Amino acid sequence: MVTHESMLKATLPLFARFIISNGLQTKPGVFEITLETGDRALPTVTRNKGLRLAEGATGLLTADLLQLTDPDTPVEKLTFLLAQFPQHGQLYVRGTMLLQHGFTQQDVDSRNVAYRHLGGDSQLDRFTFVATDRTNQGFVMDGRVWQEPVSFTIKVDQLDKTAPHITYLHSPSQVGLLKNGCYGIYITSRMLKASDPDTNDDQIIFKILQGPQHGHLENTTTGEFIREKFIQKDLNSKTIVYIINPSLEVNSDVIEFQIMDPTGNSATPQILKLKWSHVEWSQTEYQVCEDVGVLPLEITRRGYSMDSAFVSVKVNQVSATVGKDFTLTPSKLIQFDPGMSTKMWNIAITYDGLEEDDEVFEVILNSPVNAVLGTKTKAAVKILDSKGGQCHPSYAFNTDQHSAGGKGIWHPLSPGSSSPTTSGSSPLERRLLPSSKQLAVIRGHSLWSFNPTDLSPVKLQTQGNGKTVYPSSVYRNGTDIIYNYHGMISLKLEDDSSPAQKKKAQVPIISQPLKTSKVAELPQADKVESTMDSHFPRQDRLPSFPRDCTLELKGLFHFEESLQKLYKCNGRAWKAWSPKTLGGHRPSSRHPLLAEVEGKPCPAGWHRHSGYCHSLVTEQKGTWSTAAEACREHHQGSLVTVLSRQHMRWLWDISGRKPFWIGLNDQVRAGHWEWIGGEPVNFTNWKRGPPRHSKPGKNCVLVQRQGKWQTQNCRKGKAHNYVCSRKL
Repeated sequence: MVTHESMLKATLPLFARFIISNGLQTKPGVFEITLETGDRALPTVTRNKGLRLAEGATGLLTADLLQLTDPDTPVEKLTFLLAQFPQHGQLYVRGTMLLQHGFTQQDVDSRNVAYRHLGGDSQLDRFTFVATDRTNQGFVMDGRVWQEPVSFTIKVDQLDKTAPHITYLHSPSQVGLLKNGCYGIYITSRMLKASDPDTNDDQIIFKILQGPQHGHLENTTTGEFIREKFIQKDLNSKTIVYIINPSLEVNSDVIEFQIMDPTGNSATPQILKLKWSHVEWSQTEYQVCEDVGVLPLEITRRGYSMDSAFVSVKVNQVSATVGKDFTLTPSKLIQFDPGMSTKMWNIAITYDGLEEDDEVFEVILNSPVNAVLGTKTKAAVKILDSKGGQCHPSYAFNTDQHSAGGKGIWHPLSPGSSSPTTSGSSPLERRLLPSSKQLAVIRGHSLWSFNPTDLSPVKLQTQGNGKTVYPSSVYRNGTDIIYNYHGMISLKLEDDSSPAQKKKAQVPIISQPLKTSKVAELPQADKVESTMDSHFPRQDRLPSFPRDCTLELKGLFHFEESLQKLYKCNGRAWKAWSPKTLGGHRPSSRHPLLAEVEGKPCPAGWHRHSGYCHSLVTEQKGTWSTAAEACREHHQGSLVTVLSRQHMRWLWDISGRKPFWIGLNDQVRAGHWEWIGGEPVNFTNWKRGPPRHSKPGKNCVLVQRQGKWQTQNCRKGKAHNYVCSRKL
């Protein structure tokens, strides 16, 4: 039986058997039929997905991408005839460049056909073909018959030629105590971050060119040391920590690194600086007299001090007893505000009047926050019996000796005792006005009295109300006399020495709160710790400075009646003064003692002038742009606005006469100079006059030699100091 399927598959012989008969005789016969099959089915393009590869790469044309089928034609005869060759690449068959004709489906199935991109900026290439079974005209694709060429598309991905760039680069300074007992600084994406539009975070590599010199980097997840590289994903997940070496007395370290992507694109090497501070006692041994009253213990912070830090104090009684021999302040937590490097913690020594042995106790620093403990974590205090002869006035010493770390005895001088200054060596005379109006004059060691009428030529009266103000003290320095008046507010005063001559007097007023309460029988420790820049406890045997010692008060003298001591402000703290500490220079009577007493005070470490608080930043030098950002984000202010020539001179002085950035710029509109804080430009101090045509990039102002202004590049160039300011 002949079927249609068998006829299509091959040429088959067919036989028909028959018998011929005339009625008398029969004869069998065979009729042979030969059939030949015909190719009537067209080839069909079942896949034409195209190729995708990277720039300059080579890709194979496989059956998954290009396939031609035909039920009545073998694959070696199914052919792709090329009508147009690729424009940005070349086709290869069995490793040989294809220049004409085409290739078969068998070549494709055998993975012998390849396309190589020749490079360049092209993102799309193609070649066109006609599919044939070498018998019929046309081919089927997408459900219809085609006779014209169709395209095979090749997409080219451009290579990533741009390197990642730094988004954030800030010096980490937050120190923490880790679970293993080490001090560490976490390096996170808030301090260090890189980005690349063509690269994921887990592929951005931070290659370490030079590791830290004083510590090491560690991965907190794996516990492994990091010596060669880490990725942005590690920073995002906060697994990178710098371990501080506690045996080294250093407060900073640096890491040099370079960011790159997997293709090898790398950026310029960068430096990451880590900063921290050490907290410790200024000295480790104290000897105090039993009748000292309150003993202030000094805690110092060295290193980076622009962040807040805390440390706790623990007391070991040894042979002294709390409550019996000394009283502690209720606060055991010492806080260092930004910019503060010295704190005082007060202990009240109890005087019982009994003759007894010397007693000892220890104070220990522990549990630091955002700081590392230094080597002087323990200080021993020895309480000397006041009747044992060791507390004679000759043992007294000033605070300069104390702060230097030497051993000595804290002893309150009685009003009749000798002054610690050297007799006959001081050119300074001091006149006092006690409440009894009995005036005392100290010259060297001499102490005597005189009549209040000696000061009558220098009394002042306030304008408008007729009240008379007497000076609280008078300093004589050669031919110059400095009159010091204490009051609650600033008053306009005029000379009342002669009714005929009404000359206006320029008098520096020091605001001092009125004190009406009496001193308790035994001093107790302050409820909160004080700083070297703050008031000492107002006890009868301790200094009670009228104002904090700041840069504006530098050179001011204060005489403490209860101690019969003279103190001088050095710009940071009140220090006991003697002719030896003066260094051969007389105090100037023209120094501005204190011109502003009203308004809110500036934060610790900031200096007041012209209604603004100022902070000179020298540890984190930078470009104008980084300085402006640091003032805004870290100091809650802006780059300083210079208001007047006097203001400029003052800024030049506090800068140490070194270059620093100010807030003047013309970045918004070239030639239109404006302050970053928005104040009007009422004063300038250009070196050669205002620039007529600012050079490209030089849109910001740097104060240079003699306080003159020059334009500089805002984002490039040498890093400089800068001054931040806040309005009161």
